[in-house]
Amino acid sequence: MTATPVGQPEGMLHITPEAGLAIQKLTRTQGVGQGGGLRVEARAGEDDFEMSVAALPDETDVVITEETTGARVMLDAVTADYVEDKTLDVADTVESTARFALTGQGTTTE
Repeated sequence: MTATPVGQPEGMLHITPEAGLAIQKLTRTQGVGQGGGLRVEARAGEDDFEMSVAALPDETDVVITEETTGARVMLDAVTADYVEDKTLDVADTVESTARFALTGQGTTTE
């Protein structure tokens, strides 16, 4: 069963409305339906994350929904622990390419 928090509760990744809009645009451009979203995965042994578009969450994913846009971010359990105190935002887009950034506690990962 997939855990799907309603909105963005305390202790979970926060998604800005701007990032939500960028996720919606990205998933729409790639032909992903409403069940899809942005997958964020921690890289083992690094302070870096991999981001990709996913059509559906995995069975064990934590799915967080941005409140105003309904955009979804999918996290495995390990990644959910790493990003629980972070905010997912989007930097200025260059040539229609969104640059997502995870920020929080003095760190930034793009």
